Amino acid sequence: MNPALRQQLEDDLIQKMEDAFRPTTNMETLLPFFDSTFTTWAIVVGLSLLWHGLIEHIVPKPYLDEFFHVQQAELYLQGRFTEWHPKITTPPGLYVVSLAYLGFLSIIRIIDRVYVADLRRTNMLAAGLLPFHVWFVVYSILDSYERSQLSEIGFKYTWSMSELNHAILNICLFPPLFFFYGLYYTDVWSVLSVLTTIQFYQRKWKRLTIVAGIASFFFRQTNVFWVSIYLGGSEVMHYIKFAVSVVPASVAEFSQLYPILKPYIGILCAFGFFVLWNEGVVLGDRENHVASIHLAQMLYIWPYFMFFSFPLLYSYILNAFIPQRYIPSPIRTGSTRHQLPRLTVAVPIMAIMLLIVRFNTIVHPFTLADNRHYMFYVFRLLFRHPSIKYLVVPIYFICAWAAITGLGGLPNVQTPKHPESTAMQRRAPEHPDSRTIRKKGDHDFDPRLPPPVFWHRGHNVSTAVLWLGATALSLVTAPLVEPRYFIMPWLIWRLHMPSPLPTGELAGKRWLKKSRSCPVRLRAIFYAKHDHRLWLELAWFLFVNYKVCYVFLFEGFEWPQEKGKVQRFMW
Repeated sequence: MNPALRQQLEDDLIQKMEDAFRPTTNMETLLPFFDSTFTTWAIVVGLSLLWHGLIEHIVPKPYLDEFFHVQQAELYLQGRFTEWHPKITTPPGLYVVSLAYLGFLSIIRIIDRVYVADLRRTNMLAAGLLPFHVWFVVYSILDSYERSQLSEIGFKYTWSMSELNHAILNICLFPPLFFFYGLYYTDVWSVLSVLTTIQFYQRKWKRLTIVAGIASFFFRQTNVFWVSIYLGGSEVMHYIKFAVSVVPASVAEFSQLYPILKPYIGILCAFGFFVLWNEGVVLGDRENHVASIHLAQMLYIWPYFMFFSFPLLYSYILNAFIPQRYIPSPIRTGSTRHQLPRLTVAVPIMAIMLLIVRFNTIVHPFTLADNRHYMFYVFRLLFRHPSIKYLVVPIYFICAWAAITGLGGLPNVQTPKHPESTAMQRRAPEHPDSRTIRKKGDHDFDPRLPPPVFWHRGHNVSTAVLWLGATALSLVTAPLVEPRYFIMPWLIWRLHMPSPLPTGELAGKRWLKKSRSCPVRLRAIFYAKHDHRLWLELAWFLFVNYKVCYVFLFEGFEWPQEKGKVQRFMW
């Protein structure tokens, strides 16, 4: 074939596949409420305002650790910056933000006196900013995927805007994060500060990355591992891939790493100066927050991920334990790639887990002394019998396998099945200009047939290793186990969680336009033209948020030693 004609055919084919894999045209009419980022923001803010209003009506006074945070914020509002509450362990970032926010409101005469509700609205401000920061980060990640997949398999992968906004909505409604939108805790601004740093990193704004990275550990000390180790490691991996792909790796190439890593080294040095000046990591209550090696944290995190994200991970479990013929075709892998690891891998890993359980299980006194937290009941169940903590090791292993495998995505290709494919194949004449073109990856594409369905390739090993390293560094020094500590690892994991394309049954726009029946259109919305796992995740998050918030507000109890004072369940 003439090379010019072949190139034109390839370009036309790639354009057709881009159009086929971009379902926004149909979905704009099917899901108009998810095609606007502003609408996603309005849903998040509306639910947050509802939650804040209910708390303010039923729990107007500070609750639990809010007592310490509110008292410290009042000291800052009075200009007493050198005084510090002895029970607060985190730096003063939250109080500085409250000082700026409430100071601005007082200048424009919106408030003349500060109440607890005003301080809680500081987190509402962060909740309003969060969807936009998540959007920028997710979009940048997807953009990098598109470029890599365009070079690897010959066409550009594109999410629909409805799926992108739907994923952002789900992330912002993550239950342990959503709960603190309405309370005066540091977690929401801590998450926002790390996302801001990641956004500056993605845009290659190095100076702003340094400033935002340093600011992030003024909300929580462990953020330094995400803004220095994780981002710095990602920069190294990108450089190594580029160096190896362009010229053979040598000492000369690796000597150029220092200028690249300078911002992240600067962040680590700033954190080191803080530790030296503070003579430790935590600021207050040091006797109850002594740094120690707590490797069991890296076991507890996996059931945590599975509990909240099983709508995203259930397909991996099904493909590992159920024969392929019994699994619905859209989630069937058709390969052994996602089977459980071999015994030669699983047995040593579970042996290490058993050793960690035996010799490094640390139970903080607070964990079993405060029945207002859900972790109290989890650990009471774990220690009901001495053997239970060992029997759950296979559960740790399976949950860890599913979460880490999820970063890799599902297999690359599935053959679409819809009414036109077989008939078209039978009657299509052979033509020299429409012969099958073989692309990289050994898949055959025929422009006359509906395109195959490509699923997201996911991440390489380096991304998973960096994420695991930063997660371990941020957790293993904490003796106390709290769901709040796992928010940042989950968020980074979820931001990188690949999403498959919709199934191929409705990939052709012509076929969708032919049928206007309600069942077909509902199937398109909830299944065929939209990643159905996002709907499952949204339903699960809404249910968990409803139950946790309802229990917090309406199912309080009293301690015998504190009659008349309502105690409430929380994360």
